[in-house]
Amino acid sequence: MPKNKNFQKRITVLDECFSSRTGLFTLEKLGEVLHEKMGFTISRRTIQNDIDYIRELIENNLSNISDIDKCPVFVPKLFDGKKTAFRYVHTDYALGNQLLSKPDQEQLEETLAILSRYRNRADFDWLDALFPRIETAFNLVHEDYNGLISYQSNRDYIGQSLVGKLYNQLLRKKVLRIAYQPFQNADSYIRIIHPYHLKQYNDRWFLFGLQEDDNYTGITNLALDRIQNFSETDKNINENIIDWGDYFDEMIGVSKSEGDLPIKIKLRFDRKRIKYVLTKPIHGASQKLDSSNSEGNVIWIEVIPNRELYQTLLSFGKDVEVLEPTVVIEKMKEHTQKLKEYYTK
Repeated sequence: MPKNKNFQKRITVLDECFSSRTGLFTLEKLGEVLHEKMGFTISRRTIQNDIDYIRELIENNLSNISDIDKCPVFVPKLFDGKKTAFRYVHTDYALGNQLLSKPDQEQLEETLAILSRYRNRADFDWLDALFPRIETAFNLVHEDYNGLISYQSNRDYIGQSLVGKLYNQLLRKKVLRIAYQPFQNADSYIRIIHPYHLKQYNDRWFLFGLQEDDNYTGITNLALDRIQNFSETDKNINENIIDWGDYFDEMIGVSKSEGDLPIKIKLRFDRKRIKYVLTKPIHGASQKLDSSNSEGNVIWIEVIPNRELYQTLLSFGKDVEVLEPTVVIEKMKEHTQKLKEYYTK
């Protein structure tokens, strides 16, 4: 039987019904409870299969300690009117008191292994307390994937502790009063934000939302490491109408001013470097190889010319040349001229 999310939820609901000492649960009544909890109708046959699964699981555990014929799982000959009802003989039969089946144990071990990747993040410090309790309760020894695979992260990032807290605010849909201090400001100031989206870029996190105050009204982003504190307001949030996938497809990074539009940019790479650019695109949403170039080292991208675009181009050093348009060429000249001044003093 497939153990998908719906299956697990059905089993949990049925287990609660069978453990109850109040009320009688026939197949029809179980169907009503499942419909209420799940939001859709569950067939009679599916419920019967779920009951058989639960009975078999508990019987397997009982067979190790007693004669199953003398200790049935469900109360025999229990009726509600003329219809058979289901109730555990003992409340101790509840699945929470049963040993894990082999598949469930493997699934739990895999889940722990996945979660172990996040144990070094400040907003997941609760995992340090949870892991030992689960491992002790179920006698598990899981494989810690940290010893096998690494992910890029900045453990010392100041804004890391706010990721989980702000994510909860996105779910709660609360308008926030945020004290924000840009690097160039000596003091923080208040920004009223309707929060919509969190994005990580270049090992930093950014909160996107609608700013609504006397200084500015429109979509903006705030670096989490510059947020001093925040609190909820009693304002009603303006519903998000932005498709964030499309929003970020127009640019590299996170910088975008209202009215900014993407432009086509033509780039020529060193022939040794172009292979890296093709396997790891600068901008996957728009990057295309220029078919008219016989050497196969010219590409087109269509993005908003923001700060992150120039940082990306400069990271290639001498291995890239901007061919079009003039506005990007001139901006690159400014950057490279400044670099030249550093090394010709």
